[in-house]
Amino acid sequence: MAVSSGILPARKDALNRLETALRKFPPLLERTFISCGDEEKVLEGNFSEFRVMQWNILADALSSSSPTENFIKCPARALEWSNRKLRSLQEILTYDPDVIALEEIDHFEDYFLPSLRELGYEGLFAPKRDSPCLKFPNNSGPDGCALFYDLDRFSVVNHTDIALKDSDGNLTSQVALVVNLFDKVQGRTLCCGVTHFKAKEEYRNLRFSQGNEVLKCIFESLGDDKTVLICGDFNAEPSEPVCQLMEENHCVCMKNSYVSATGENPEFTTWKFRPGDREVKHTIDYIWHSPNLNVTGCVKVPESDIVPENLLPCLEYPSDHLSLVFDFRWG
Repeated sequence: MAVSSGILPARKDALNRLETALRKFPPLLERTFISCGDEEKVLEGNFSEFRVMQWNILADALSSSSPTENFIKCPARALEWSNRKLRSLQEILTYDPDVIALEEIDHFEDYFLPSLRELGYEGLFAPKRDSPCLKFPNNSGPDGCALFYDLDRFSVVNHTDIALKDSDGNLTSQVALVVNLFDKVQGRTLCCGVTHFKAKEEYRNLRFSQGNEVLKCIFESLGDDKTVLICGDFNAEPSEPVCQLMEENHCVCMKNSYVSATGENPEFTTWKFRPGDREVKHTIDYIWHSPNLNVTGCVKVPESDIVPENLLPCLEYPSDHLSLVFDFRWG
């Protein structure tokens, strides 16, 4: 299943309209799709793949309300919501995923849900209880985590919203969404978590606690298939304890999907300038998968030399985080 392979006519038409509306913008960042599974088994039709996208899309309130604080070198036009909303939907439809996990989404009700419903998706949203977006005037509500799924492929069995706590049991503003999706093609259930952990170096221990809480909820939600995906902005480099926890926990030992696909972590998943010309380049976004899912395809992170000198977001890309896109098949 290559990029945009087999896209539904309605989605293809929508993508064409977006490309027309954005004709004065440069193309989206060039990215390479690689196949990395057992192609013979896929071609024989013994397994049916599904595609998952993970993406911190950058909340509108955090980009347009304080650009001089957050994105000091980004062109103003690239931060305008009227443009970013089109580019964001263009990025999603370019890869035509079956499951879409989004963080920092603050236009769920008024844009993403109606836009994606028209194209055959349904969605769920877990808002942050103390979203930073709410402090800005003319905000569109709290940001949070969302999961969309293709109605032809999946249906919801049940779902749980989690307000994450610290190690002392106090509520934080971070959230997670855990959804059991029934795969209509395979007749099996996939437990999918979407989360966004606390940022900054000093919160390593909190991120570890939040990872434990997400895993606990997933373990309690697991069906007989014991098949799991955890998608999110972990705000943690691969060497941080919370990432080791994903791989070495007592619930379901997970695998890093990018490493499964390529043998190594990406060079970066976010790359931007902060005040004082401080360059921030990190790998902090992940899709973790249980061992009974096999990665058969991956959209690679773009080469550093094609990222514009003003970094992300930019006219070529609407977020400061890159999307992660993987094809999976049931093992």
